[in-house]
Amino acid sequence: MPRRTKQEADETREALLDAAEQVFLARGVTRASLDEVARAAGCTRGAVHWHFRDKLGLFLALDERLILIQDEMKQRLRQHGDLAPLKAVSIAITSALEDLENNPSQCRLLTIMLHRCEYVAEMEPALERRRTANAKFRADLRHCFQLAADRSELASGWSPDRAALLLHVLLSGFIQEWLRGNSGFSLSGEVSDAVRDFLACTTA
Repeated sequence: MPRRTKQEADETREALLDAAEQVFLARGVTRASLDEVARAAGCTRGAVHWHFRDKLGLFLALDERLILIQDEMKQRLRQHGDLAPLKAVSIAITSALEDLENNPSQCRLLTIMLHRCEYVAEMEPALERRRTANAKFRADLRHCFQLAADRSELASGWSPDRAALLLHVLLSGFIQEWLRGNSGFSLSGEVSDAVRDFLACTTA
């Protein structure tokens, strides 16, 4: 019986997170109410408080569901460490973009975190998580461009710092526009092509 009770509690928690994902996406985090989330999940407001205490707790739990694309790209860079540095960058980024494009839940979560949320003070942990991921990813990009420079594979006029910064900004801008839904381009198509074109410009 205790095992079944825990299973039911876990199922309720996941249902509330699923509902929050839909409600926050539609209404925005600030405007959404816990009553709306509870109704969408077929639960009581008391269940929301029991599992998450308040809306901030619910939001932070939802944020934990999001696999940051910066972390995904960073992991893939390391998986392809046996390749030429800029080839590894190309494969890591374009494969991560394709996977994001084909994962509706992750797209919804990323949209919430980037476009449906006002990061007031109490939400700082979620924002800090993204800042840290950005810094680590850019550092890994810089490392790859430095390896390319050491191998005389980085085109003249490019420094590792400048190349890493511009590629990171290029990716961030494209992803933000794509998530808005009116871009007319795809991550696996035009954005991946833009990444490959950028890397071609930086390759000696």
